[in-house]
Amino acid sequence: MKRFNHILLLAAAVLAASACTKGNDPTGQEDLSPGVVCHQAVSGLALKGEKITVSLLNLSPETEVTVKFGKEKTVTHKGSGIVSYAFEQYGSKTITVTMVPEEVEKQTFKVYVEKLEALQVVAKKLKENPKLCLVMAHRGNSSDFSIPENSLPAIEKCVADKVDIFEMDLFTTKDGVLVVSHDSDLGRETTGSGSIKSKTLEQIKSYNLKDRNGNATSEKMLTFDEFLDACKGRIYINVDIGDRDVNIPEAVKAVYRKGMTQQVLFYCNTQEKIRAALSTNPDCNAYSWVSQAQYLVDNGNADYLYFTQCGWNPTTAAASANGKVDSGKQPTSASTVASAVNAGTILTVNAIYTLNTAQLYPRNFTQAQVEDIYKVFPATRCIHVDTPAEARAALLAAGKQLLNN
Repeated sequence: MKRFNHILLLAAAVLAASACTKGNDPTGQEDLSPGVVCHQAVSGLALKGEKITVSLLNLSPETEVTVKFGKEKTVTHKGSGIVSYAFEQYGSKTITVTMVPEEVEKQTFKVYVEKLEALQVVAKKLKENPKLCLVMAHRGNSSDFSIPENSLPAIEKCVADKVDIFEMDLFTTKDGVLVVSHDSDLGRETTGSGSIKSKTLEQIKSYNLKDRNGNATSEKMLTFDEFLDACKGRIYINVDIGDRDVNIPEAVKAVYRKGMTQQVLFYCNTQEKIRAALSTNPDCNAYSWVSQAQYLVDNGNADYLYFTQCGWNPTTAAASANGKVDSGKQPTSASTVASAVNAGTILTVNAIYTLNTAQLYPRNFTQAQVEDIYKVFPATRCIHVDTPAEARAALLAAGKQLLNN
């Protein structure tokens, strides 16, 4: 009998899911010893409806394996391979793996299943219910300008307001740390100055974040790890790497290590970035502009329902009444959007192009805007805004349904 090596479990956790099935270690050298890996057990977290995968490595083809997913499901399997199951109930779960003959002694894994549903479960609901709509908060903003964007208080405000998705941006510091910031320069968002890439994390942490009125606060810029920890199991995340010079594999791996693959979208505006994300983790939720929709579907996981995004400008006076239209932002053509929807993607409408004349941010989001968006893009399933609480109220007033209500 060969005793299971726990080092294998930790090593496999940092690999892409495809690599786990091959029994490779981080050095690329093949490990041929029998083993059992459950990635979600390393982070201890899974979302409701997320597939929990148990990888059976280097077993004899005749070995009979029994995997018990708590009281919900028992699966039998012969030899190496992957056994998976999506828990239907939230709470603490125990997964046990036994086999005859005992190439690997009995393994027990603990996972906590959150109430938050896996993104792919949500995507299916959006496809099945045309009245259902998500709300995405641009930079985690709200109508409270005293809260710094992309900050811990912004996360708490979004959760309290039942926002579905927190949109954020990444940059890399001089010493190679991923940090959460919309701008590449520190001047507008913090009390510091200069570019993020020219500063170490220690230098950046010496500055304070400013609120949206330009006043210094006691908040600090978050690292990507800090941001993920604060959001874990609580709210979906859209990582915008569209125009950012970010190490995409590093960002995707960070989400995988945290066990948050089914909680995070990666917005990729080019085919190169889509490839970088999906080649790092084929199960990551890559997310594109509508013009790249067909490429995303053709090159992604065939079982996935992908999100895409388009741009909107108000077409009626009522829809632009609370601000002015940013004429520099052009709406996406209806034919491009139709092609993306026909490809099977789920449409998000970027509605941050209506600006308040004083603060360059809207102070409200109205029923008229919701109705205008659906008139222009009837396939809308998510709205990306700076005032998410107001958008939720406007969606309900327009007869739409919310996921988190």
